[in-house]
Order: sequence, then C-alpha cells, then structure tokens
Amino acid sequence: MLLLFGMLGYFSIPAGEFSLNPFAGEGFNALGIRNNLRVISQLAIIALGAGLLIVAGEFDLSIGSMIGFAGACMAMILRWGFSIIIPYISFEGGVHIEFYTLIHISDVSPIGALLITLCFTLFFGWIQGYIVVKSGLPSFIVTLGGLFFLRGLTEVSLRSFNHRPDQIKGATTVTEIPDIKNIIDLPGHGEIERAAAKALPESDLTQLISTLPADTIAKISERLEYTYQRVADAKTELMLSKGVKPLERALENALESGNEFMAKTIQDKIATFKVDPVVPKSVTDADIARVYIDSISSARPVANFFGGDILQPLFDWLYFPVDWNVNNFGNQFAQGLYSCVMICLIMSLICYFVLSKTQAGNWIYSTGGNITAAKANGVPTNKVKISLFIFSAFCATIFAACQVFEVNTADAAKGNLKELEAIAAAVIGGIVMTGGFGTVVGIIVGAFIFGIAKEAFFYIPGIDGSFYRVFLGLVIVASALLNENIRKRIMGTI
Repeated sequence: MLLLFGMLGYFSIPAGEFSLNPFAGEGFNALGIRNNLRVISQLAIIALGAGLLIVAGEFDLSIGSMIGFAGACMAMILRWGFSIIIPYISFEGGVHIEFYTLIHISDVSPIGALLITLCFTLFFGWIQGYIVVKSGLPSFIVTLGGLFFLRGLTEVSLRSFNHRPDQIKGATTVTEIPDIKNIIDLPGHGEIERAAAKALPESDLTQLISTLPADTIAKISERLEYTYQRVADAKTELMLSKGVKPLERALENALESGNEFMAKTIQDKIATFKVDPVVPKSVTDADIARVYIDSISSARPVANFFGGDILQPLFDWLYFPVDWNVNNFGNQFAQGLYSCVMICLIMSLICYFVLSKTQAGNWIYSTGGNITAAKANGVPTNKVKISLFIFSAFCATIFAACQVFEVNTADAAKGNLKELEAIAAAVIGGIVMTGGFGTVVGIIVGAFIFGIAKEAFFYIPGIDGSFYRVFLGLVIVASALLNENIRKRIMGTI
C-alpha cells in the first residue's frame, strides 16, 4: 500500500516539475484527496457487506445490480412520486386488465424515498438469504440469478417510466431530479435552490446583506478580498508564463545553433520581461450575499447527509489563511470531503464493534468456520446468513443513495461489476474465501489498496490506465493464496 501511495504521489506531479515530496502531486492535493477518498469510501461501504457475508461462508453477486436497482427506485420516486397500483380484470369493452391507484404521493421527501427503497432492497436481500438457507443451493448460483433479475428489472422499469410518445424505447437513465441537497430556506424567499438564490436580482441580494451582522460581513469581505487577490496574482503569473515561453524556445534554438550573442540577448530579455499586474476585482454587496448563501445549511438534511460535503470549515481554513487548498487560478480547490467518507467511517465502526465485541460477531465467525459445530452449539446459523444477506442489500442501498443525492441522476448501468470489486477488496484485505476468518480493518485496508491502485496507474507514463486491473488480478490471487496459507497454519493443518 505504501508503494501505491508513493506511485500516486510521484507520478501525479505535473510534467516538467521536480519534487521529492509525494504530496506535491495532483493525487494528494486537496481535490485529489477529496476524489480518492470518495472512490475508497464508496468501495469500502459495499465491501463491508460482501466481506462479512464471506466470513459467514456465503457470497453475494447481486450487489452491483442492487446498486443500480436502488438508485433507480430512489430517482423515480423523487421525480415522479410513489404509487401503489392494484391490477384487476375489467369486462367493459372486452376482457382486459386495468389498474386501480390505491395510493399516490406526488411529492416524496428524501427520507421517504430512501425508506421505500429500503423496503424493496432489504426484502430482496431476505428472499435471497431465505432461498440459500432453505434450499441448500450455493449462494453463488442464487445471487447470480439475483444479479440478472435486478439488472433486467431496473432496465425495464426505467424504460417504462422514461418512455416518451416519440420514442420506440424509453431511456435507462433518470435526469432532471432537483438538487435536493442544495435547497435552502432563504429569508424573504422561502425554500429555494442555492443556485437560484445566487442568481436573484442584485436588489434582492443587497437587501439580504442589510440583515446580516457586521462581523459576518467583515469576515466574508476579508475572504473575498483574499480570493480576488489570489485570482489576480494567478492571472498575472499566467500572462508572464505565456510571454516568457516563446523566448525560452528561442533561447533553446540559439543555444543549439551556437549563437552565443543571440542567446545572451534572449537571456537578458527573459530576465527583464515584465507584465502589468492584473488589478483585483472589487468586492460588492452582491458578492458578499452569494458567499453568505453558500454558507446557509441545507433545508433537506437527509439529502445533504448522503450527497453533501463534510469538513467544509477545515477546507476553508486550508484555503484561507493557510493558502494550500488553492488551484492554478487562485480559487479554492475543494470545498470539503464527500459525505460518503463519513458514512463509511460510521459503518466501519459499527461493523468492527459487532464483529469483534458482540456475540453476533462470534456467531458470524463460527457460521463460516464450522457450520456443523456452530449448529451443535446453538448458533442460529440460518438467521445469521439471512441477516448478512439483508445487510449486504443495505450496504448497496446506502452506496446508491450517496450517488443519487450527490449527482441527482440515476442510471441502470450504475454498479456494474461492483460486486466483483467489493469481493476483491475483501480478499485483498485478508478475508478467507472459505469463511471463518477476516476483520473489518482488513476490509478497509483492502478498499484502500484497490482504490489507490485504481487511481495511481492512470498517472504512470507509458502505461495504459486499465493496467491496474492486471495488477489487482495478481494481487487478488496472491492475497487469496496467502490468506489460505495463514488459515491452514492457524488451524494446524500445515
């Protein structure tokens, strides 16, 4: 993992620059950290569900399809509402099927959409677990069927809801969902999207300023003055760089041709080259009002919990006054970390406590280690397995909620191959495929290795970014062999 961190750091340093500090690269600047932790956290969420199920001796190959299904459910409910429809046979005008709408809710809240979706996904997780424990069929086969069933059901449902009269087939994506997490309660205007609030007429924005305390206005003004100065400095440096580059190319040509007089003349021009500095923009009341609007908390805390940002004050501080969270144009690079990082941390702590400190954790280990002995000792192995299938569906739903509320869209293709990535992360983290061994800490480490490798290989010059799959394939096999060897040594069979 340290090797991958080094690769991501050093190879992401922009071309033409030299630094021994791996944190000087794009992989570990503020935006790089934000994006990398998002990939790792989302993978870790589903890897927890897959990993605990493997510890209990079962597999769930439907996780990826469950992500697409859950995301589609939430998106459709948020856009078109929720209805309970009862089909019945009608004899009027011939025998045919008609539908009676029992309940219709046109405007469903984010928490309502999430709870309704959980009813579907957890029920399907229960069905898969029930079939596995009652039929004795391998979970590989049962969840493989679930994979195809859910993916097909998602595509059919989306095409039905997204089918316009001028289309032969409907679309498998849901768009035009309001940016719910950015709905705020603006004084004098009620609930309004943040972008719309910032686009209000200047007279309205100026009126908003009159209601703010003087110290708040002073703090915002100080930050804006700093931002505008950094932007002006960045523009000045860009103009200087553009002016010097032709001279540097001319200097290279002069040196190659051996024209020392021309080279000396160009060097003097480079040394004395100047541009007029860009004048910073003046801070206006409208600018202050827009920054204040950005600081207003969301009126939809559930949507913001799944799709918003965390640690904004820390990232603001890293921009001003620390001057680290700055992009090439002088603006703030990252607003914070994605909320999925916090959700991953919460779920990891809960799973660690359950697996390491409770009787339920012992039941999971014993169910996967020796199911016959576990049953003889009174462990409810069937309930343990069904519960873990339900938990796997829960993790996939949480993953989908993070994506839907973050980007305000859903796609039937979401979650494709995520079931394999989740299992891979668990195996890399030390989970033994035969069950009975593994830790939550190992699962998180596996997700880190997988996520960092996925990003690091795209920065290595001369190597196709998809080569990370080759690397991870080798790591997975090596990890599985090592895990099995350790298991045999612990069991005393080697």
